[in-house]
Amino acid sequence: MTPMHAAPFEPAGIDAYPRVADWTAEAPGILATMLQRWDLRPGEAFVGGIAASVLAVTRPDGSPAVLKIGLPHVEGIWEAVGLQAFPSGLAPELLDQDAWTWSLLLAAVSPGVPLARAGLDPERAVRIGGELHARLASGAIPQTVPTLAEAMRDYANQARARIPDQAAALGALGVRVLVERALDELEELATTPAPTSLLHGDYNPGNILSSEGDEPWVVIDPKPLVGDPAYDLWPLISQIGEPYNAQDPAARLTSQLVIAAAAAGVDPVRVARWSRARTGLNVSWYLADGEPGQAAVEAGALSAWNSVVGD
Repeated sequence: MTPMHAAPFEPAGIDAYPRVADWTAEAPGILATMLQRWDLRPGEAFVGGIAASVLAVTRPDGSPAVLKIGLPHVEGIWEAVGLQAFPSGLAPELLDQDAWTWSLLLAAVSPGVPLARAGLDPERAVRIGGELHARLASGAIPQTVPTLAEAMRDYANQARARIPDQAAALGALGVRVLVERALDELEELATTPAPTSLLHGDYNPGNILSSEGDEPWVVIDPKPLVGDPAYDLWPLISQIGEPYNAQDPAARLTSQLVIAAAAAGVDPVRVARWSRARTGLNVSWYLADGEPGQAAVEAGALSAWNSVVGD
């Protein structure tokens, strides 16, 4: 059987659903349509995210699969292309796709336990994530996937435009200068010479699943970009072992950073700088989303990463 050719999702879907609530209202109907079109028997729904409806299904030949209906958003346009471009065995096989409805039919991953919930020692978990990332980064780079420099320029410009409205809140959090520096650092890191690979784009430990296949761990839900592989490790390092709740958050982050960067074969200094820059961007995003409490959490994380970088 000839493998299907992955395609970017249709960007028109983003304009069709200007609010998440608009898509949420339509998602059950899209799900029903795709179940019928691909002759799938529905099973258990997966929970935990707001950007997709994901359902365990059975195909006509009796094999298990996963049906994913995604929320149209800019970062997700190249998801199917990224999944198919990763080296064999490191992501679920793409069985079918409908680019207009943002639908994917993927081979089931068993047991599919996320690295975040695997109960592993944090040092082992970040080493696993780093080693897997090194294998992911060894794959071919699709020519059409957006570059990291393009994405960071857009993010930084949008965040700078928000600063006048956020100035008081950033001042109250004591991080206005750090956030402004973070936005400059995003663009600087993305445009300075560095190794280049296909990036996962959302390499958090919830998107790394245990597998009984040839590879014990696989990735899901990429938001692909092409650029510096050091960019990807921040969510892995910061979301394993609750480092921000440690007695010395900077020391815990540094320890996990060194392990992950060594396993991934990337420059730990660039990983630390990317982590600081992306955390600063998070502060701006949460304020823009009307979540001042979470912005305050990220402000504390930004201070911790600033201590890690140490300049």
